[in-house]
Amino acid sequence: MRICVYHPTMGAVVAREVSLAHQDVELEVAHDVTVDPPRAAELDVLLANTLPDGLLARCPRLRWLHLTGTGVEHLVRAEPSSGLLVTNSRDVPARAVAEFVWMGLLALAKDAPRLVARQRERTWRLPDSRLVAGSRLVLVGLGHIGSEIARRAAGFDVRVTAVTRRGLPSPLVEDVRPVEELEAAAAEADHLVLAVPATRETRSLVDERVLAALPPHATVINVSRASVLDTAALVAALESGRLRGAVLDVHDEEPLPPTSPLWDVGGLWITPHGAYRFPEEEAEIARLFVENLTRLREGRELRNRVHVPELEPAL
Repeated sequence: MRICVYHPTMGAVVAREVSLAHQDVELEVAHDVTVDPPRAAELDVLLANTLPDGLLARCPRLRWLHLTGTGVEHLVRAEPSSGLLVTNSRDVPARAVAEFVWMGLLALAKDAPRLVARQRERTWRLPDSRLVAGSRLVLVGLGHIGSEIARRAAGFDVRVTAVTRRGLPSPLVEDVRPVEELEAAAAEADHLVLAVPATRETRSLVDERVLAALPPHATVINVSRASVLDTAALVAALESGRLRGAVLDVHDEEPLPPTSPLWDVGGLWITPHGAYRFPEEEAEIARLFVENLTRLREGRELRNRVHVPELEPAL
């Protein structure tokens, strides 16, 4: 079996874990993800995230692709075959992203960005703080990440309304509504958090109408994909004073160029698509990959399966 770790940084960690559990496989590490991995046509297994256009079509022997991230929207351009096994790492970053969301929610409520700015200016001024306890979080998406966000709400005495595709009840939240009721749910929100994958269904899901429904004291946090949110409408709402603030960890262009006007939007906190980061991330992904490699060789079902060609997880 020939395996390639096709990733800028994870090669050494994954190779170490694989060598401990599967010494008989042929493993190669490729750090340059702008070109095809060596001997791509001979690969049986590929661990990757970024994929050149058409790469998977140039890997006729490939049986299994493991993605180090959670998003799958980019796979279509890589041209996967209908029989390819695809898994992702969706359960690895869930806790880190959930903690990031609560960091952002609390920071916006307590006026932390302005407090930091005033420290730099040496200005002594009381913050425009709000109480988080008793507030309502409208959470768009209740998958791995959304569930971890919801689990932490009770500790802050925050009520949660989840918006999902079908609106099925969940013990994690007080209320669940179908996506058709997103605008009505937004009208009751103190905090709106987006935690859904990028699919045809979620493109521009949070548009000008949804943003207009939010109360003026509400905040928005996007840790999903930029395509889910109408960024121009969000900027207009912030600049007109119709929203208290927002955190964007995902952007239409990444890295966000220094010339982008988003850096200077009042009330907007820009972060560099790093909500998932924590020191043990690569090791956890490596262990997940090794577990699935064992399952593959034993003929068992793989964890975190993504079904091709749909490649579109539910809300």
